[in-house]
Amino acid sequence: MKNKLTVKLILIIVLSVALIAGIMAPVYSYLQPKIYINQEAHYVKEFSENLKAVEPFDGETIKSFFDDSGVSYRVYVFDKSFNPIFTSFEMGNNKKFLHKLFGDKMDRFRENSAPQFSKLDDESAIWLYTRHNVDGKTYYINIKNNLSGVGEVFAFSNHILSYVVIGYIIICSVILILAISPSIKALRKVTNVAKNISENNLSVRYQGKIYKNEIGDLATSINKMADTIQQNIDHLENYNFVLREDNRYMKEYEQSRRILLRNITHDLKTPLAVISSQVEMISTCKEQEKKDYYYESAMEEINKMSNMISEVLQMTIDERHIASKKSKLLNASNVINELCDNNSAYIKTCNLNLVKDITPNLKINTIREYMEFVFRNYLSNAVQNAEKKSTIIVSLKKSDSTIRLSIENSGKHIPEDMKDKIWTETFTTSPNGKSSSGLGLYIVKEIALIEHTQCGFENTENGVCFWFDFTDYDSKDEDKMS
Repeated sequence: MKNKLTVKLILIIVLSVALIAGIMAPVYSYLQPKIYINQEAHYVKEFSENLKAVEPFDGETIKSFFDDSGVSYRVYVFDKSFNPIFTSFEMGNNKKFLHKLFGDKMDRFRENSAPQFSKLDDESAIWLYTRHNVDGKTYYINIKNNLSGVGEVFAFSNHILSYVVIGYIIICSVILILAISPSIKALRKVTNVAKNISENNLSVRYQGKIYKNEIGDLATSINKMADTIQQNIDHLENYNFVLREDNRYMKEYEQSRRILLRNITHDLKTPLAVISSQVEMISTCKEQEKKDYYYESAMEEINKMSNMISEVLQMTIDERHIASKKSKLLNASNVINELCDNNSAYIKTCNLNLVKDITPNLKINTIREYMEFVFRNYLSNAVQNAEKKSTIIVSLKKSDSTIRLSIENSGKHIPEDMKDKIWTETFTTSPNGKSSSGLGLYIVKEIALIEHTQCGFENTENGVCFWFDFTDYDSKDEDKMS
């Protein structure tokens, strides 16, 4: 499953939000009525305190206070003989009604009593039984706040709450998913780059926006790792190229040496024997003419031996050279375009721009490995020496009977005293802190000798341009026809 991590994150987000909503909704449903009842009880208590503060404490004043308060409480105020002082309920002005209603509940009336919530049958209410002493008289106060319709309100509110919870889960999940989408997208790109690198495709780099977070650090590290691997591979290919040629040369050299030594050991016996006999004849012969003959004959044998020894010495000289291989007809324009495309991501990660100026359908008769080697070393040299955020120009143009490949970079010029040194072994112009074997340009020079062509460089207005001339295939055909 390709998007396993994305699916897991989405499931975790949705389940987390649902869990939070699932916990909070029952808590809200449980606490909502309790909070409401406590709040209403507080209002009843506050109302009773304000009622007791009314002066003078008589029916008219209490009625005026009740009307101004705007509450819908049922209020009864009476004395110890159940004579009504004030009632908000018309039937409460009856003494017998008050006695019947509160006669058996007089012990509940206390001066500092607190409101109580009770539910009888289908009726829910907050009750307050209290009393108030004024000028030696005791007045009994009963306040009732009817909450019978509140239960239906809470039920409807909880019904609405279920929709709110579902909407909350959906909205929060969408917001969180949108918030992590950029990170997931960036992580996918980083994973794809790492996968390509693991499959030896080092031309791929992470080219998205790099944020200052863990994923951004990972993308930067992977790009740097790919650059380092690419540079190490380039250096290893240089060394491998030289080692392969050295190995081939050493095998040929060893075989020739054995054959030569075997032949010399056999061939030296005869001239030594001849020289020995002729020297002996010179010492015993008295005729000058014969002495001259034996002397010339001995010198001839000595010269033969000298030539043999010179050949042996020549075989011991270690001259590294690159053997010519079988060339093929190539569309150089397609090859260079392909190489530029393969290295475009690498150049971009080095804060450089790549510009191509390639004439289509230019054909050359050469060895592709040599052509790629020249391009790779020139490009590597240009990247290492180019100024940051500058442009590298790759050009392939026809010039007279040749096709010139050139790569130009902006940067410092190469001094004139280094003009010949840069083509020698182990010599490098890489800036400090950038490693280079120094073998690349030396091998390019060797390839130019094998191809019977020219290579070189020019200090341009903005930097340095290295070039290599390949023989034009059409020009070869014209030469053959003429």
